Amino acid sequence: MIDFDALIDKHVTRESRPKSIGRYYPSEIGNCIRKVWYTYNYPLEVDPGLRRIFHLGDILHDFVVEVLQSDKNKEIELLSAEMPFKVEMENFVISGRVDDLLLVKSDSTKMLVEVKSSQNVKRIRKPMENHKTQLQFYMYGMHVSNGVLLYIDKVNLETKSFAVKFSPKRNRQILNKFRALHKHLTNKTLPAPEAKRSNGMDWMCRYCEYRDKCSKDEK
Repeated sequence: MIDFDALIDKHVTRESRPKSIGRYYPSEIGNCIRKVWYTYNYPLEVDPGLRRIFHLGDILHDFVVEVLQSDKNKEIELLSAEMPFKVEMENFVISGRVDDLLLVKSDSTKMLVEVKSSQNVKRIRKPMENHKTQLQFYMYGMHVSNGVLLYIDKVNLETKSFAVKFSPKRNRQILNKFRALHKHLTNKTLPAPEAKRSNGMDWMCRYCEYRDKCSKDEK
């Protein structure tokens, strides 16, 4: 009998590449700064189940691109998808990929769309702060003032979306967090456990693969 689970795992497996100090990613900066620091100093293999989830997210984004490109949706124009993205700071680089850039034809507004998969969009009441942080920085780098966080259900393709406006104040906070991360990494100093000490971030600790190490380092 063919083991289809094994076939899928082999298909989604990617060669792990160690991170380089001095190159950072918008998708991570909304997380606890200590966790991000750990990923550079103590990298872990990505669980096969998690790789499947990531791959399913890619499949759903491909579907969203197909919808946005459809001739049936003439009120919008997809200007680009999966755009390479890079911001050069004083002594480090922030890079990644932006999901989608749309043009709303009725008022010629450009809008960044960040797509996130969900197990049940009906349970989503507001966008997650780490997702908003990621989109905020993309808007900064792309010089776009309007963004949308689009959550799409893995089961029935139902969606829920939230408008996000660019905030110069929030962006300064994000840039300062990147600077703090770079300083801790270059100086080999452990950052404070941000998620434990910040309101609204403590839930991250429950799912953090570095939870035990973090607790030991606190002692």
